[in-house]
Amino acid sequence: MCYCDICHVYNDEHTDGEPDMQRGKYYKPTREYKYSLKAMGKDYCNYDWGHVFPDVFCMCEQCFKSYDRLGKIKWN
Repeated sequence: MCYCDICHVYNDEHTDGEPDMQRGKYYKPTREYKYSLKAMGKDYCNYDWGHVFPDVFCMCEQCFKSYDRLGKIKWN
């Protein structure tokens, strides 16, 4: 389910095809989404934000890039 826990945007996977949700202001179908290391595992994820955001499961690409520039994302 692609839903950014930081800015609350989402894509088609989050809407389950409901037309009302696909017209919402937070509906951003073209954004990429990144999942936490806890969700993906070390084999599929070479970054970690758990030390800063332990409860964040998913981030959109814009939030991810912003926090990476701030040094909040640790790379393996």
